[in-house]
Amino acid sequence: MTAGTAVGAGFLLSGCSQDAQGGTEAKLQAAEAKPWLPEKWDKETDVVVVGTGCGLAAAIEAKNAGADVIILEKNDWVGGLYKTAGGHAILGGTRIQKEAGMQDSLEDWFEDEMKASGYRGVPELIRTYVERGPELIEWMESMGFKWYPTVGNSSPEVHRVGRSHYPAANPDVYDAKPNSPMSFGLAWTTVWEKKLQEMGVPILFKHRMKKVYREPGGPVLGVSAETPEGTINIKARKGVILCTGTWTDNHRMAQAWDPRVVGPDCFGDGGTPADGTLFVDSAGDGHFAAAEVGAGFSDMSFTSYIYLFYGSRSYWGWEPPDFKTAAYYADGKGIPRPAAFFERVILVKNDGVRYINEMEGARKADPAKGEAGSINENPEWPYTAKYLSLPHPRNVWAIADSESAAALKWPIEDLKNPNPKKGLMFDPACIAIADSIPELAEKMGIPAAELEKTISRYNGFVGAGKDEDFGKTALFKIAKPPFYGLKASLIRHTQRNGVRVNTKSQVIEQADQLTGYSGKAVDESISIDQEKVIPHLYAAGELGNVMGWRRPHGSLGNYATVARIAGENAAKESSWE
Repeated sequence: MTAGTAVGAGFLLSGCSQDAQGGTEAKLQAAEAKPWLPEKWDKETDVVVVGTGCGLAAAIEAKNAGADVIILEKNDWVGGLYKTAGGHAILGGTRIQKEAGMQDSLEDWFEDEMKASGYRGVPELIRTYVERGPELIEWMESMGFKWYPTVGNSSPEVHRVGRSHYPAANPDVYDAKPNSPMSFGLAWTTVWEKKLQEMGVPILFKHRMKKVYREPGGPVLGVSAETPEGTINIKARKGVILCTGTWTDNHRMAQAWDPRVVGPDCFGDGGTPADGTLFVDSAGDGHFAAAEVGAGFSDMSFTSYIYLFYGSRSYWGWEPPDFKTAAYYADGKGIPRPAAFFERVILVKNDGVRYINEMEGARKADPAKGEAGSINENPEWPYTAKYLSLPHPRNVWAIADSESAAALKWPIEDLKNPNPKKGLMFDPACIAIADSIPELAEKMGIPAAELEKTISRYNGFVGAGKDEDFGKTALFKIAKPPFYGLKASLIRHTQRNGVRVNTKSQVIEQADQLTGYSGKAVDESISIDQEKVIPHLYAAGELGNVMGWRRPHGSLGNYATVARIAGENAAKESSWE
């Protein structure tokens, strides 16, 4: 029992069956000698890629470099959240820009990327992205991808020229967004999946990676994965590439970095469209597995962009799933939120009282202040910061009357018959409609007397033309029934930073950060490429730390680039056997 206990219950149970040669002792000795190894490998290959977002790009490059590859995917469909992403990539110095008559340089792009990251990105990583990123244009085209000829600028506050490259429709492979000649992340993953099928690379569905095997102080050896038939172990002779995405669905991990973004009415942005299961995709599997074998994290205190949806609590929705045209892909998330929305509604908290100038929700980034990003998402801006400062249960509602609902062209029938799985994904728990304010308050779980007082006071401001509480300038009465209440849900979307990597997408050894530490006041920092790595372990995509704290959207090019680098380098490794 002593020997068995020392190597763990799993080895004790498997090692106690006798055979003709007295195999018990031999098995126990082997387990004691190498307790980090599983009893047996069920499958083996050169490179294991975990995740089918940008992991598909990593797998293609590893296969192109001559490695045998197996891809693991915990869902029953290909693409992860990459598939449902907006679709555009920030790229500079490209052929598409030149054809559109735009002048750009890699140095200008590098400087703008550093600014976009708030100068908190690692310069070597940003430089690598800038130098390798333009290759994506021809690389993607070689597999049947089509680029939209017009280059946009999704973040003019940080990018001096347009660098937003979008997929164009390609009906033989994928279609565009409904009513748009452009497409989104579905285009990327569809092209990659088709290429991998041609290359004969297997994708093992419903295989959720749970553990990375590593020899203590040595290389990564393989992974274990949960499957419907039980746990299996897969040997990776040359490397493991983790492309498991973010942890925005893991409320415990979110709480560790920012307790304000968890609690009632707070959700992640994951979900499995094929079966309708919500909020489970982005669980942090890769983060935990990498940490267990010695990886460290970069700064993840920017947990995510923060969206406040009204009338819904889901980020993605497919009903039914359609992975070619995305005809039923979410048309939006809750009620649309243009500037006019914030002009016409009031926002009340759980006591029925307004707490903010609603027009803060329409605020845009101010380049003069060094701000970047879209409206309604930055946690430090007043609109979101005020919401985050409210105690739980926040129970915030947007309230409007029938005239404002008509002016905003709200889909009244959809509000009356909410379907949380399609269209605007209206949720019955987030919608209240009533012919009187007391009835509305009851449905919202708010004190009726306080809500009546708040609306009466606000209507008085409208009549006087002045909001004495918050200074709102666009004022519309809430007077004509029926009245509408749309509950706010906080959605954690797109976590930045993650496992520390170098310019080869190798995962950096956390313990090495103490090497040579002397406690002197002057720190002689070294290049990340001089730091010790965990041999044979790579990371890319949202799991890696290549974006730098907070950066505006358009990340697909970055993730694909670093995934390609990971695939190339993993295939070059010598077998650990």
